[in-house]
Amino acid sequence: MAGGVNNRLFGRRTATASAHMDGIKSEARLWIEAGARRLGCLLSSIFERKMAGAARKKRVARGSKKKKGGVQDAVSELTDDVLADILSRTLAGFFYKSHDINRYPKSARHFINVSGAGQALIDPSLSFLPRYARIDIVDSCNGLLLCRGRKSSNPLTMDYVVCNPATKKWVVVPDSGWSSKVNPMCCEDVRIARLGFDPVVSSHFNVFEFIPDDVWYMHDVEINNRYLDGRIKAVAIYSSKTRVWNFNEDNNQLGDEFLMPTDSKSVFFNGVLHLTTFYGMVVAIDVEGNILRCIPVPIPNFEDYDDHIGDVYLSQGHLYFAAQCASDESDDYELSVWVLEDYNNEKWSLKHNVNALHLFGEHYFSKFRYNFSVISFHPEHDTVFMVCGTDKRLMSYEMGHMRLRSIRRLGCSWTPYIPYVPLFSGPLADEH
Repeated sequence: MAGGVNNRLFGRRTATASAHMDGIKSEARLWIEAGARRLGCLLSSIFERKMAGAARKKRVARGSKKKKGGVQDAVSELTDDVLADILSRTLAGFFYKSHDINRYPKSARHFINVSGAGQALIDPSLSFLPRYARIDIVDSCNGLLLCRGRKSSNPLTMDYVVCNPATKKWVVVPDSGWSSKVNPMCCEDVRIARLGFDPVVSSHFNVFEFIPDDVWYMHDVEINNRYLDGRIKAVAIYSSKTRVWNFNEDNNQLGDEFLMPTDSKSVFFNGVLHLTTFYGMVVAIDVEGNILRCIPVPIPNFEDYDDHIGDVYLSQGHLYFAAQCASDESDDYELSVWVLEDYNNEKWSLKHNVNALHLFGEHYFSKFRYNFSVISFHPEHDTVFMVCGTDKRLMSYEMGHMRLRSIRRLGCSWTPYIPYVPLFSGPLADEH
């Protein structure tokens, strides 16, 4: 039964490569010529056909004359590389997990299309990966997923797996030596790991693993008897180019500030990983584990907040910071978005600010005024994606037009919500 469902969703890859791309090119032409009407549904169709390998050749009526110039003629000149680039700039959807005690399994992973409609474009089970007792998606970066797999032979040990769901290729990253270690005083592993990958630069990737002090010193009785609260003691970095882990402990310049939320968003930008700490800093770490800079977040009086209230994102070639802040004019929260216009001088500019009433309108205001969080930005547009309310409703908000759209209710779900942008071009280093 499962095999039949899988075949219906993704089809059999029997088409030739040329026929395969003809179908994709035909769909892309239709999208551009239509001026991106019904963008979400059409891109879903393109993506689904790409995954299925369906072939559809463009038929031209015999004796018809081709018009010179215009959009149709220009689009016909699009190369496969350009079309792959178009698709790779499209946010396909989000991975997320849900929990329901009235079903089996109680916990399940899902994928929702960004349009909210149609069958899931990606099989959220990632059934093409090696078999593990349990596998969790930890991060995504430019078309790749970073997963954590618990081994069936010994669930206490784990691997990282980097994969490309669009091509179903994967690479196993071995344990760093610290990946499977858990302080016995902790009930579970809350290790922070993130992925760095830029297909424009290289097919190689980096995995960043942040090792907290309670694990780093877990065998040092003298130190472990002191107060340890999860501050990052070392950064381990795996390079697919060298196939080895390196460690960097030289992060003392941050002092007590190097403490990160486990669900802190990450941005790999210009070869540097950016994450937000608990203490109002965006930390920039290179692939050697060196902390290059600590950029203060733009929230005024951030020390007044007891919790993690903002994160860093990437859109249109710039770093953005979004936060849900208390309004100065009412008891409600407001959405504030800044853009880092001057990276070298660490200068943020306020791009958008809207209170909860104007954000949600009267219909949703009472439900979401205190309960909403940003989960992603569109990579190419001024669109923010949020999860709102107790029913976890996925919504998009176009800042330029101040337009809110409800996508779908996700139900009893929880972080992380992993955005996914497909990558069809280029191999994955050492892939299977």
